[in-house]
Amino acid sequence: MTTLRNLRHVAAAALFLTALAAPAASSAAPLPTPVLTPVRSAEVIEPALPVEEFPGQVREACEIWKDLTWPQSSRPTDYPVAETLLVIRGSNVYRNRSGDLPLEGHYREYDVNPRNRGEHRDAERVVRDEDTHTVWYTGDHYNNFQEISSGCE
Repeated sequence: MTTLRNLRHVAAAALFLTALAAPAASSAAPLPTPVLTPVRSAEVIEPALPVEEFPGQVREACEIWKDLTWPQSSRPTDYPVAETLLVIRGSNVYRNRSGDLPLEGHYREYDVNPRNRGEHRDAERVVRDEDTHTVWYTGDHYNNFQEISSGCE
């Protein structure tokens, strides 16, 4: 039994070493460079609407983030919501990997709904361009965007 096991190991090692020593095929065509495509593409819902046309929690989130002066952080950060025990997360970079928002933008993402510490976040976000202050709402975690024409102002 031991001899058979040793022979299998020797055979496997020999096969491995043979594969390592084999010259690479010089006539093989180079592999094509992979093209990176978005995993999913969001829909941008038209037209842009004033914040008053969005659900009430969007208007409230705009007020919270304005009061916090639209903070900017390298990581998602929880911020206390004034006069409550709730927190709201945001201020980190939104990379716009799907390219659904204007490509020249510099975006930050912000939660819409405050929550208790330790609770899971939901899917609602606002995404704000740092330079133009244009704001988009997504109620389904970046599957659809709709611009808030007033920019939460």
